[in-house]
Amino acid sequence: MKNINWTTLNLAFWIELILCWFLPFQTTDHFQYRAGFPTPFLTVYAETPGISLFTSTHLNPLGLLFNVIFIHVIILGCIKAYRKIRE
Repeated sequence: MKNINWTTLNLAFWIELILCWFLPFQTTDHFQYRAGFPTPFLTVYAETPGISLFTSTHLNPLGLLFNVIFIHVIILGCIKAYRKIRE
């Protein structure tokens, strides 16, 4: 079994956070905003204005892990294709 390349995994995590920040949120029912690429992992509920952000936010760690692994596989595929083309 191969060792994990922590550099590309770290890169995948930061790409996911940057994409989550810059891509538009998905709105459902005009009070629920979801963020994440390719699947949403962060949900913010904005139904009443008096609730703090901490109590109205839901983080799905499995969704975040899936997104990071998905982007990691894409990065590894791009690196492998680049090395193959370069040879």
